[in-house]
Amino acid sequence: MTQQEEEYVHFVSCISNLNEAWIILHNIKKNDGSVLVNPAFQFALIEYSKPYKKSYGEIKKFHKLENDPPKHVPLHYLDLHKKIVDDRDKIFAHSDLTVDDAKVYVSSTNYGKHVGISKNVIYDTEMLGKIDAIIDLIEQSLDSMYKEAKQLEAALPINS
Repeated sequence: MTQQEEEYVHFVSCISNLNEAWIILHNIKKNDGSVLVNPAFQFALIEYSKPYKKSYGEIKKFHKLENDPPKHVPLHYLDLHKKIVDDRDKIFAHSDLTVDDAKVYVSSTNYGKHVGISKNVIYDTEMLGKIDAIIDLIEQSLDSMYKEAKQLEAALPINS
């Protein structure tokens, strides 16, 4: 595989990730009362974020879509995009302790030392309430990416 082909494969994979996120979000809207809504929503946001994170290749060290600013994200969705990618890093795909804002309480009792922890509990209700905006963000991003995919495809040399 050439570097050009590897870059094309990565770009098409990014489109696939966004399409998967789109499908999951539409299924969430259909099955709103399911106990699987929260984990499915988190996974959709992880799928959305994958194109903007490193993907290691064989030829090129790593690939990722432009993220500063993101080329395929409409300007009016930049804040939402950044929130999704940040939450992916801090909450959904990792357990960032800074989000927990944990406090440890140690006390002595008649039965010995007692240690307790209080910390934030993270719910997705804020982001879940933006599901229609996230779907629109994905659709507009995909529209832009489909155009670029055609250009990348046209530039690929024919194999002999």
